[in-house]
Amino acid sequence: MAIFNGTNLGVYIDGTIIAAATDCSLSLNMETIDITTKDSAGYRELLAGMRSGSISVSGLIDYQSADKDTVDLYTAWENRTSLTLKFSSEISSDTSFTASGFLTSLEQSGGTEDTATYSATFELTGQVTDATIV
Repeated sequence: MAIFNGTNLGVYIDGTIIAAATDCSLSLNMETIDITTKDSAGYRELLAGMRSGSISVSGLIDYQSADKDTVDLYTAWENRTSLTLKFSSEISSDTSFTASGFLTSLEQSGGTEDTATYSATFELTGQVTDATIV
């Protein structure tokens, strides 16, 4: 087993990492279709249904970054742009996950004497693919 440091994971848009991220997550879901009948002997029976997913990222706001920043995220939201997203460590022989998605939530906040932060959620559309990083 090769456990690794979560610090290595990032969310990439068109190959560029989202700037100053402190957390990220990939959530994959599958709905089920209930096919229970009177012949099911009192047990629920299911079929696999629609699959969906989302990617979330949060971090520190850095308007000066050369990487994808909150201004780029806002532009994607404003233009309703479909983005190519990758959830990856970018370390050789690790697995990465790639999909298209839309930015469905963007929040920016800053408290007095505190760091300014952002959080963003992307809803995935179409197939999610996995690949081994070479």
